[in-house]
Order: sequence, then structure tokens, then C-alpha cells
Amino acid sequence: MNTTGAMASEHAQKVYGSPPQSELRLVLLGRIGAGKSTVVKTILGRDKFRSEGVTCVKKQGEVAGRTVIIVDTPGWDSVKHTSKHIQEEIKNSVILCPPGPHALLLVVPMGDQLSSSARKAIQYHIELLSVRAWKYTMVLFVSDAEEKCTYNEQNQMLERANSILVKCGERHFHFEVGNSTTQVTELLKKIDAMVAENYEDFFIPQVYYELLESKIPREVTELIRMSEDRVSRLEQRYKRELKEKDEQLSKYREAEKATEMLKRTDSSKWLPPDMNTETQERTGMQKGKTDQQTVALQAIKQGYREEALSVVQHYVKPLMVIITSVLGALIGAVAGAQHGTLGACVGIPVGIVVAVLGSYAVRGAATAARDVPGTVSVKGPAVQNRDEGKPFYISSPSAFNKDQ
Repeated sequence: MNTTGAMASEHAQKVYGSPPQSELRLVLLGRIGAGKSTVVKTILGRDKFRSEGVTCVKKQGEVAGRTVIIVDTPGWDSVKHTSKHIQEEIKNSVILCPPGPHALLLVVPMGDQLSSSARKAIQYHIELLSVRAWKYTMVLFVSDAEEKCTYNEQNQMLERANSILVKCGERHFHFEVGNSTTQVTELLKKIDAMVAENYEDFFIPQVYYELLESKIPREVTELIRMSEDRVSRLEQRYKRELKEKDEQLSKYREAEKATEMLKRTDSSKWLPPDMNTETQERTGMQKGKTDQQTVALQAIKQGYREEALSVVQHYVKPLMVIITSVLGALIGAVAGAQHGTLGACVGIPVGIVVAVLGSYAVRGAATAARDVPGTVSVKGPAVQNRDEGKPFYISSPSAFNKDQ
């Protein structure tokens, strides 16, 4: 909640060209039991400080080499139950630190529910001083240093106090009482930044303000009002633009994270839809072409098998004739040998005759085998590709025609 507090004073000095005030005047406001007295003790470093009463108490001390004056006011209850005496004490609190306080610290306990009635009470008692008081108000969310508040609890507190924060220009600080002096230093820097934003101005008590207005010519008063309105509009514009820049920066950082995640992931899983479609079409074409090549290869194999079978059928018959002839000649010679030399001589011519007949049969079978084309005829567009020397594919075995 106070991440910018550490650099606020240095930034303010660079922008406005002035060092922190040598004397810092503060007024603490808040409901009964908010912890205002504890805050005073923590800032001034005093263990003994009287508890909350029904009158204002002024304390002074040296903090970080400069004088700090704090006015602790009596706490209020609700709009209806706050006595006239308490209201007058709150009005007079700003007169106790002349010429006027640099900051009004609205003390709100961390975890306070801030109901609708509680917010109305805050607005009512702050505006007892004047509507101008919001320009010098900072909300001080107070918690015990031993009870650490989580990030979610702090955000929830900011949401509940949103309507109050809007009135005081979103100025707030999370103050852990009982913590080291670092917290006090950070708080003072945050207050210095607010003083610089107000051009080192301080809150003028309403009674003095009305007196000054009565002495200032009406034309000058109107110019002052117009100037204040213009400054207010510029501040709102600046805050709006700053919020837009923060949102743009957040989106940029989210985009960077998303890009980094894409780099770490398989790029094929994150292709754009158009690229995916193109890839699928290309893959389908390649698959179709592969399937076509597979079918063509199968067709060629089938054609060669049919051609080989045809050749075998033409050559097996002549071979069988030759084998039969040889066997016949041997059988004739053996059979003739049983009748003596004359029978063997007769058997040999018979074998020769059978061999001659077998040779004629082989010649006829070879001639018949040579007459078979054994070629593949291709139909369709593939003929043109073949003639032009281009690769072609046969879609199915039916493309083969054998000339019988």
C-alpha cells in the first residue's frame, strides 16, 4: 500500500524544487478507539502519552532532524451522537498549530468494516473544518506490527474505503504501530510529497479563511476559484492518463508472458488456423499421392506376375515334350536290347526320331513364346506423360492390357 512512499519526497523535491519543511504540523482525526494516541507515541517516540480524552492535546518533538507538531483530537462516535463540545474541539484543532496544519491524518483501523454510517460520520466530521479539508487529508490505515496484514486484506480495505479515498485524492498510507523508525520516516516522506503537491500550502482554518475572503476583492476571489478548479481538472486528467498507461503496461507484460510461453511450446500446436488448414491440405495431397504411388506399384507387380505366368505356361509344355522324348529313347533302347543287338539298334533310331520330334516341338513353343508381347499398355493422361519423358503413375491393375 505504501510502495511509492520511499521515493515520494525526492520526487516531489525534483518536481517542485523545494526541500521538506523544517517544521511539520499535523492534526490527527478519527473515531473513538481508532488509535490516534498510539500513532502520536509512535511518531514522536514517546512511551508515555495520555489516553484519549474530550479535549485536543498538542505535542511536539524532534523527528529526523526537524520539528514535528501533532494535535490529537477527541474521537467521534456517530453523526447523531457526537456532542457539540466534541464538534467544537475538532473545529479548533487546526487553530492550535498556527498558521495551520500541513496535513490532516484520518486514522482508520485496518480491518474496520467502514459501514455506510461510519463513512457518513467521517465525511461529516472532516467537513466540520471545511470542504477544503479533503485537499490536505491523508488516510492512515493503522495496524499492529505483530499482526501482519495480507495483500488481499489490504486490497479489501482499500475497496471499503474507496468513497473516502476518492475525496482525498487517493492519498493513503499503511502504518504499523510498534514497528521500527523506518515506518515513521516513510510516513513523513509521504506527507512531504503531499505538501509539495499542494505547492507548500497549508490548511487555513475556516475562520481565517472567511476573514481573508472578505478582504480580497471579488474579482481576485473569482480568479483564485477558477485557478483551483483548473488545477483540480489537471490533476484528474493526470491520474486518468496514468491509470491508462498502467493498464497498457499490464497488457504489454501479459503479452510478453504469452509470447514466452509460445516459444517454450511446440510450434506445431500453436499454428494459426489458416496455416493449419494449408498444412492439412498439403498433407492430404501428399497422402493421396503416396496412396496413388502405392497402387501403381502394386499394379506393376501384378502385371509382371501375369507376364511371367504366361511365359512359364508357354515353356513348360516344350520342356515336358523334350523330357518325354529322352525318356522314350532310353526306354526304346532298353526294350530293344532285350531282343539282342538288333533290338538295341532298332531302339536307338526310335529314340532319335523322338528327339527330332521333341526339337520341333521346342522350336514351336519358343516361337509361340516370342509371339507374346509381355508389355504394359497405359491408358489415359499417363500416355502423354510417358511420351514426354515425365514420371507417370498407374492407378490400378486394370490399366494392363495383354495382347494375346
